[in-house]
Amino acid sequence: MRHETKKICRIVDELTTLFLKEDTNEVDFKIKKDTDKAVISIVDYGTHFSEEDVRYFREMLGVQRQCEIEEYYWQLAGETDDEEELTLVGAMIDEVKIEKRDGNLYMELTRYFE
Repeated sequence: MRHETKKICRIVDELTTLFLKEDTNEVDFKIKKDTDKAVISIVDYGTHFSEEDVRYFREMLGVQRQCEIEEYYWQLAGETDDEEELTLVGAMIDEVKIEKRDGNLYMELTRYFE
């Protein structure tokens, strides 16, 4: 479980960097851990992301989880550009829901524990 906590922290770190690099003014992160999963909920208030960006996030984060990449994730995450970092985050999660509503961006990422 200790490594799961580190992986969740790294996912949140990558997404925090993404939002702050895009001049996000207000963003909330909520992490809920159960015995079998962690759910990361994000709200970007007054988002600057377009509908095209939302589609891109769905594409990058909606890939199938790749457990084998997790062993190399720590080395890869610090050496890649933004697109590849999102791909790595997508490889670390099992489900993603993304919605832009009332000028805000809502994301919910779920990672199941093995």
